Amino acid sequence: MTKTISIEQVNNSVQAVIALTSDGDEIVLEDNGEPIVKVIPISKQKKEPRIPGLGKGYFMRDDFNDELPDEFWGFDKDL
Repeated sequence: MTKTISIEQVNNSVQAVIALTSDGDEIVLEDNGEPIVKVIPISKQKKEPRIPGLGKGYFMRDDFNDELPDEFWGFDKDL
């Protein structure tokens, strides 16, 4: 949810703005009715541990770094 607050309401207090984001809300600060800043809380997502071996079965072709054929680009390079 986004809340809109006038700069005059904040009274130069960063702590007040941070407290408003504690529930996960985004805060838009405006000056004379014009939005100027958006404060977005950083989500604290759990990082899932990486599971070794999930990429088995994938491979990279031997010609992966080879130059692409002219037909791919749609023109003749020798022009």
